[in-house]
Amino acid sequence: MKYTILIADDSRLYFEEIEKAFRQLGDGYKLIWAETGRMAYNLAEKHHPDLILMDVIIPEMNGVRAIQALKENPETADIPVIMLSAPESLYAAYESGAHDFISKPFNHYELLMRVRSSLTLIDKIKEIKKQKEKLEQENYKIFRQQKEMIDDITYSKRIQNAILPTESLIRSIFPDHFILDIPRNIVSGDFYWVGKKGNKKIIAAADCTGHGISGAFMTMAGIAFMNDIFNRYNTEDPAEVLYLLREHVMKLLQQKGIEGEASDGMDIALCIIDEKDRHINFAGANNPAYLINDEGLQVLKADRMPIGIHVNFSTPFTSTCVCYKQNDMLYLFTDGFPDQFGGPENKKFRYKQFQDLLTSIHSLSSNEQHDILKKTFYNWKGEEEQVDDILIFGIRLF
Repeated sequence: MKYTILIADDSRLYFEEIEKAFRQLGDGYKLIWAETGRMAYNLAEKHHPDLILMDVIIPEMNGVRAIQALKENPETADIPVIMLSAPESLYAAYESGAHDFISKPFNHYELLMRVRSSLTLIDKIKEIKKQKEKLEQENYKIFRQQKEMIDDITYSKRIQNAILPTESLIRSIFPDHFILDIPRNIVSGDFYWVGKKGNKKIIAAADCTGHGISGAFMTMAGIAFMNDIFNRYNTEDPAEVLYLLREHVMKLLQQKGIEGEASDGMDIALCIIDEKDRHINFAGANNPAYLINDEGLQVLKADRMPIGIHVNFSTPFTSTCVCYKQNDMLYLFTDGFPDQFGGPENKKFRYKQFQDLLTSIHSLSSNEQHDILKKTFYNWKGEEEQVDDILIFGIRLF
């Protein structure tokens, strides 16, 4: 490797003396001479030397001013400078940005040792810069890959939102409601569904296996299956709906009950509401629902099996019929809120505390309930990582 060294000194004799010293080191050095500070600055800009030996007292622009100008120029700011002058110039040399100092007159050995030390440091700095540039390139590559991934997921979120029931549709069926939907990632593995068939109103909330993209694909399938079941089959039994949904999911995932196959699927709570007679037909796959009024909280219990392959995958689901009163609150939800870690002891929120919270707010407006639940969740979670998607669907019954 050949080093370029710029020597700024108005004395030709000093340049020749320095040149003589460098001959002892071989031909690995290219020396450039500048007679003035201005010439040194211009040659540094042109050649970008590895090292500059700068005398303090030189014409046009003294050494201190020349070093200051070099340090102010981004193209030459990193070039190390050894100042050549009398000891009384030491302070000015370091203040200007020189990294080393050799007093005149100097001996050859001291000069060469200082230069070698500086060039060794330069090589280390160059190697670090190369590694830094390589790391920055790798980081940028990772950044681009992450951005493309996030863009893809964000687009998937738009698709997911497009197939979920619209706010206008939900409001036309359930005028007084709220939905708290907080995905763990950009897209959610939870979904909700509403519909109306004759004088019956239908509401469902489901939790699909997985988070993010994998969970989102299952939500899209789940919504499509719910649409298909209520369009094709004339049933008002929620247990039968869940049985048909299980058949659809098992067919999609090619689940045949073989040992060791994937147990993907979903948990769901489904209610078919008859507002005329004021009763609710409920069926659940692992997910219950809560009916709350001033008399307390009633748990609508789910079957202990999922939508998908299970040891009892041929067992029918069961329906529960309960009566309600006007202005009762019905809550369908997934397990993300109760399972969230946080609080002063970093424990799960748990279902008992979740039930108490819903009971304490059930008489408030839907917007107020939504805001309190959201605030409570984030206060409880604090700095902890969100463990699951959050979905709570509350409706005021009439």
